[in-house]
Parts: sequence; C-alpha cells; structure tokens
Amino acid sequence: MREKRFRKVAVLMGGDSPEAEVSRMSGKAVVSALLSLGYDAVPVEVGADLPARLSSIGPDACFLATHGGNGENGALQGFLEILGIPYTGSGVLGSALGMSKIRSRALFAQGGLDVPKTVTIHDPDKSLPEIPFAPPFMVKPESAGSSIGVFRVERISDLPPAVREARRHSSSVLIEPFLKGREIQAGILDGTYLGAIEILPDPKEPFYTYESKYQKGKSSHLFPAPLDPSVAEKLEHATVKSFSLLDLRGVARLDTLVLPDGRVVVLEMNTLPGLTETSLIPEIAQSRGLSFPDLVETILSLSRLDSEPVIPVS
Repeated sequence: MREKRFRKVAVLMGGDSPEAEVSRMSGKAVVSALLSLGYDAVPVEVGADLPARLSSIGPDACFLATHGGNGENGALQGFLEILGIPYTGSGVLGSALGMSKIRSRALFAQGGLDVPKTVTIHDPDKSLPEIPFAPPFMVKPESAGSSIGVFRVERISDLPPAVREARRHSSSVLIEPFLKGREIQAGILDGTYLGAIEILPDPKEPFYTYESKYQKGKSSHLFPAPLDPSVAEKLEHATVKSFSLLDLRGVARLDTLVLPDGRVVVLEMNTLPGLTETSLIPEIAQSRGLSFPDLVETILSLSRLDSEPVIPVS
C-alpha cells in the first residue's frame, strides 16, 4: 500500500481554455479514482473564485486535470507556487516551455532531435512570408492542444484564412509541411519511459483531428506500436531527451511522426496529457501493469512545488 503523503486533494479542471470540456472529463475520472483509493478528493472548477475555493477547502495538494491555456502554460502553476500548495505535473518553467511549440522545438533541435521545418506568423494581418516548402501545409496555433485550430491546407492561396482562424487560439501561428508519417505517441512517467502507441485516425479525417481524439470509434490504437527495433530505440531516446530538455516532471506524452525512412520527427510534448477514457497515457500505463487508479495515485505522489527538494517516493 502506497503511503499517502496527501489526503485532501483538490482536482482542478475546466477553466476558459478551448480544451475545458476535455479537462472536465479528465477531472471527473481522476476524482473517481482518488475516491476509490480513499482520498478526500474535491472537484474544483478553475475560475475567478479559485483563491477563495482553495482557501475554503484547504487541500494538501492540487491534482491538475487542466488542459491548455492558463491551466497548462505555467500560469496556474505559478499561482499555486505563491499559495504554497503542491501540485501535480511540471513546474512553472517546464509548463511554459512545453506549451510553446516555438520554444520547445528550439530546445529539441539544440538537443539533436528532429523537428519539422516551421514558419512562424506573429501578425496574420500582414502579408505572409515566403514559405520555403511546398504544399500541403499544416497550420497550427503556437500554443494550443487537442488539434484545436489546426488545419491541413492544400494550396498557398488558402493559407491566409487558415492562419487567421488558427490565430483565434494563440498569439502566434505555425506553418509546417504536411509530413506523411505514422502517428506515434509515447508516454513517460517520472523520467521512466512507458512505451509508445500508434494512432490510426479515421481515414475520412484529413489528419488526427479533435474528433479523432475524443469521439469513440474515430480512431484505433496499436499498443505497443509496431516499430523496428532501431526506430523504437530512437523514439525512446527522443522521449527521455525531450522530458529532460524541458525540465519536466510527473507524466507527459510526446507526439511524433515516424516517417517512411525511419526518422522520428518530434512535434510537441504534452505536459498535462488527457486522463479520459479515450486518452492514450492511461492505455499505455495499463499495458505496463498500472491500472488507472494506480496511475493517478502515482502522479499525485509526485506532487511538489518548484522550491521543494525532491522527496523519494516509497
């Protein structure tokens, strides 16, 4: 039986992110798991009254089931640092870096990892710069998740409206070449590689869309991902390296494309991956002998503040 360092746990979810509904699904699943393990788990919607709610509850720790926006970019983490409440997931810096595709990819590239060619648009009202690669393109918000605001664009003439739409979800927009590869996502927990899963999206979808991720039957999964040993080794290296480069902790998920030539292209690291019934991290962990409640409790046991020394988990 794991020693309970924290007994009263506020499970934070929702907020004003476009991913708020997915966050609430994660939060409800986490609350249920913690209650089944004997914790005093309290669901808390993130909003303007959060300081008063936490003051009233007096939690020993906060379990962050937030996805995207201020719940994942370091803002909420900094708030909890000020309150002195330990929380799950990465700290302020790691959360901010993980949320920014521009900054995380720069670190990945410096660390020797393969990342997509990228053009960054800061002002969508100005003329688009020359794109140094041919269509089709992927247009993405610089700091958003769950494929929200992501578009596949077949012609240069269709780029401006896609960029303007993506800009609604982030202050900057990325344009990448569409890379035809296998959607492989890998899990890591407290620095330990968990394994990788292959996503087979609905062939009717243009890419791994929001609907593919969260609607049952819109995608299928292969675990473990059927990879050649050399590719599997590169993927594990990329996952552990990315986790270290961004100074992360807790659980995270690396999104990659494995190209036909065996290259592992790193897209992004998710510092607060989904914990819903269709989410990938629970599926990967299950195959490693970690039930969903076990996974949730392990994540909770790693809660800390940036200012705290690391406490060995018994």
